[in-house]
Amino acid sequence: MVQNAKSAPVSVKPAKLQVNTAGAWKDVARFDVADEAACAAVMNAARDIGFYATHDVRFRVVRDDALNEPLMTWTKQDGWKEWRHAGH
Repeated sequence: MVQNAKSAPVSVKPAKLQVNTAGAWKDVARFDVADEAACAAVMNAARDIGFYATHDVRFRVVRDDALNEPLMTWTKQDGWKEWRHAGH
């Protein structure tokens, strides 16, 4: 009898890309921030959109949970930066 080997659980860290164009954050897409290729593709796409936008646009990556804790922020002036709590 052959026993199927179980693979180790894959780490999933749900996140959301959000955009702010007029004072409120809106969800754009959900993705797995633990998936390096997916994370890079989402952040690069947001950067490209923001760079070519003719109006002020900001992006952020937040945890996909009830708190929506920011992880990274993007502005045309600063690019992607790790988000830090005020006062830290």
